[in-house]
Amino acid sequence: MNRTLVIGLDGASYHLVERWKDDLPNLGRLMENGTSGILRSVLPPRSIPAWYCFATGMNPAKLGVFGFSQRRPGTYDYTFANSTYCQMPMFWEWAGQYGVKSGIILVPGTYPPRPTNGFLVSGWPAPINRGKLIYTDPADLSGEIDTVLGAPLEFASSQALDPQHDAEMASELSRLVQMHTTAAEHLLQTRDWQLGVVVLAPLDRASHQFWRHMDPGHPQHDELLVDRYGDALRASYVEHDASVGRLLATVDDDDSVFVVSDHGFGPARRSFYINEWLRQQGYLVLRDGTPVGQASWRTKLVGQLAAPLFKLNSSSETFRRLTEPFKRRLLANALRDRFVRAKHGGRVRLNHLPVDWQHTRAYSPDESSLCLNLRGRDPQGVVEPGEEARILLHEIIEGLTSITDPQTGGSLSVRSYLKEDIYAGPHLVSAPELTLVVDDFNTMVMAELGSGTLFDEDINWSGTHNQDGLFVASGPSIVDGIRIDLDLVDIAPTILHLAGLPIPAESDGEVRSEVFRHDSSAFLQPVNGAPVTSFTQPNKLLSAEAQAEVEQQLRRLGYLE
Repeated sequence: MNRTLVIGLDGASYHLVERWKDDLPNLGRLMENGTSGILRSVLPPRSIPAWYCFATGMNPAKLGVFGFSQRRPGTYDYTFANSTYCQMPMFWEWAGQYGVKSGIILVPGTYPPRPTNGFLVSGWPAPINRGKLIYTDPADLSGEIDTVLGAPLEFASSQALDPQHDAEMASELSRLVQMHTTAAEHLLQTRDWQLGVVVLAPLDRASHQFWRHMDPGHPQHDELLVDRYGDALRASYVEHDASVGRLLATVDDDDSVFVVSDHGFGPARRSFYINEWLRQQGYLVLRDGTPVGQASWRTKLVGQLAAPLFKLNSSSETFRRLTEPFKRRLLANALRDRFVRAKHGGRVRLNHLPVDWQHTRAYSPDESSLCLNLRGRDPQGVVEPGEEARILLHEIIEGLTSITDPQTGGSLSVRSYLKEDIYAGPHLVSAPELTLVVDDFNTMVMAELGSGTLFDEDINWSGTHNQDGLFVASGPSIVDGIRIDLDLVDIAPTILHLAGLPIPAESDGEVRSEVFRHDSSAFLQPVNGAPVTSFTQPNKLLSAEAQAEVEQQLRRLGYLE
């Protein structure tokens, strides 16, 4: 079979690629010689689970992953999603059952590495690689990559998103995209593969950081910085286009190439703190005496005393080894909660706060989501499923739409999606009851609590996710010169069909035959399906240390405040 290479550009926007196409010769050539359009992401358009939906062709309720946060069984505490939580095969795993070898490189959410017919290099979020981390399948590939790079592979920037760090971030993201491209280039040239997937993630961070400089209407826009940073985001697109060119050099004219993104981007104008609103309305209750707006003096004291321990844990392998027996009890519980609350000024997620669950009826565990505290599902559930839950959801939706927008003086622009309207599958019961979109994604809905205010315009992101991602395809079987819009879940079945393989019967996406030339075998052959059988795997929690490192990584990237 001819090969197919999929290049993922995390957060790439079709509208920006069209706008800057003259400066993007590699993407421009693929679009001219093939087809392109908007790739519509899932709701909400978060990198995790969007990359899982891309990889499986299925919606989150079939996968069991709805966001970064994943509940620990029997508790209200949350860990973060990893590859073991995705309960359906990725399309390369499916293809492997038919003897197809794959090369998978830096796809987000693939740590820890799952067995692959071929090779796999995990993507972010993942623990810090200090030169001993096994992040590949086969395992010995980890050491080879680190040797080729001359340093341990880094999954994401250690530089936190911050409006004051534009120069540092530009340099850091440029370094990372070069590192990731070099690793991918080496593997694609030295390994045997038929399906290849490479994801370059730094573009997402650049879009978060630099959007304000190219958007005169953005509240953080500063004309004094335009000369220096007005082209910073376009420069990142240009650099990623050059990386696309390097990856294209690893394939032949008979191979097919897809370029996709997990979501698009638009301006982030402010944050809305849904848990703060729920607390003010009495739906979420903290234990008596819990301060709001800042950490208490006791929390600050304990946090300050604990800070050297956490710093030592980050820097000393010997310390980590000696303290491993105590970490479940100390780092993951009271000590860590107080350390996190002190470090972040009291604004943290609910798993670090003393919530009175017996009097709490609704809460948000993750951005853009709202859950009811359901009896029978939640450990201390108080809301009866069925009519009581339906009435409460209606009441909450009415309350959200009656919030006064401080910017306009009118009602807040809120779209509330019931889970039954956007998801379907065996894990639907675990899905948030509501998914919220405020101001057409321009206002971020955050899950942190502790600011004491509903809105905040002083935010570290200036760009945020929306659903309008990027799709480009080119190759001997691909039609040329036309625009076709697809859904993210269409990519996996379309690629499998192009490879002459059946698609999983459980796929939500469709084989988009209009992508193919009418005289190609891909267009002429019937679509065949086969059921997914015997694919279940237990969820594996990362160690307390790895969990803390993933949380720190997500916080630096802006996914936690």
